[in-house]
Amino acid sequence: MVIVRADGVTAAPARPLAAAAGADEPAVRTTKDWQLSLHLVEERDSTRVHAVLDAGGTVLHSDAYARRNPLDDPAPAVGDEFAVGRALIDLGHQLLRAGTRHATGPAEE
Repeated sequence: MVIVRADGVTAAPARPLAAAAGADEPAVRTTKDWQLSLHLVEERDSTRVHAVLDAGGTVLHSDAYARRNPLDDPAPAVGDEFAVGRALIDLGHQLLRAGTRHATGPAEE
């Protein structure tokens, strides 16, 4: 079978996953659960959060902080969002560094 795209380019159809892995090898599917725990503490005009990510045996921690500008109206939910967002960004950076280390070795980081 040959596929001709709208721009006139001819392409072969993609092989199914099982065929790509080999006709004798079934496609492998893995399901994983990672657990994220967020502990928030609000004190007056500040919010602190401690985030813990259990990534299937690798446990990452992050601490973040948000403080209300004295000129802004009190809105504790906003402080929560900023503090948690900062903690999640930090966890994301940690995951990317870990992935880089595992993929390329410590010298490439």
